[in-house]
Amino acid sequence: RITSRGGKGITAMAVNDRNGPLVASFPVENEDQIMLVTDGGQLIRCPVNDIRKAGRSTQGVIVLDTADDEHVVSVERISEEEETGETKAFRGGPCALQVKCGK
Repeated sequence: RITSRGGKGITAMAVNDRNGPLVASFPVENEDQIMLVTDGGQLIRCPVNDIRKAGRSTQGVIVLDTADDEHVVSVERISEEEETGETKAFRGGPCALQVKCGK
């Protein structure tokens, strides 16, 4: 247990003007891919294992550089099972993805 009784939680990600508000947060596997969509119609598909792992209280890793007036509006996890039609139980693990909106 990370916090004691009466604790106020833990910092999952440093939010500031550089990285903007949180858009999505979900667990991922190394073999998964993510798809990001912006309000300007830009779409990018990126393998999770290409994204550098960062600590819990960091500002994150830039995956998609948007224009000043463009924002990420949706993020989706794409697993290998979804593409092949197979199903398997999610193994969980220490890897989680958090996506922030902004430049």
